[in-house]
Amino acid sequence: MMYIENIFALIAAPLVACLFCVRGRPRVAVAGLLVGMVACLASAYVSAFLAQLIGLDAVRTAVEIAPTVEEAAKFLPLLFYILVLDPDPEDVDLTFIVVAVGFATMESAFYLGDAGLSDPGTLLLRGLSTAMMHVVCGVVVGYGLTRAWEYPWLRAAGTFGLLCLASTYHGIFNLLVAAGGAARILAIVLPIATLIPLLAVRRRREEGGTG
Repeated sequence: MMYIENIFALIAAPLVACLFCVRGRPRVAVAGLLVGMVACLASAYVSAFLAQLIGLDAVRTAVEIAPTVEEAAKFLPLLFYILVLDPDPEDVDLTFIVVAVGFATMESAFYLGDAGLSDPGTLLLRGLSTAMMHVVCGVVVGYGLTRAWEYPWLRAAGTFGLLCLASTYHGIFNLLVAAGGAARILAIVLPIATLIPLLAVRRRREEGGTG
């Protein structure tokens, strides 16, 4: 039987030690990784509890419950970070991305501990596609939130809209994975096809703002 808490402890321990050795933005990045890993662990508990409470199978849980739970688990600690510590926009953007990376890393470790390394297709899907999907959501929410919070009247609606957008994208990805066949191939391609133009647009706007 796999104990996800043991996997979490093994991966988190060196990161916790690293927190005492770095300062500034590196510390923010390491803390973000840890927050993402904790969010992954917490969302696994919450999703399993809700699935058992409602009586859903694994596929419906992955499509109907997990996307919202996981995106909320990543988002809520960061909302606290923004409201309480009032960080610089660059730190907010960085933190959303590294939280997504921490979440994806922990999730992949859980799947590998459960399914092993025998299926190359699973490794490709987990390592390349699913992890990239979490990064896409982190980039969208992080960058979008820094822009939305420039306008007080847009903060509440913008925050809710970004969370809904990330959850919907996540749910579509999970649905394609669950469908199998050609849809699963599309799921492998989708995050990369989304991230490349997203980063290009973001970079162009940043260069335009500095120019």
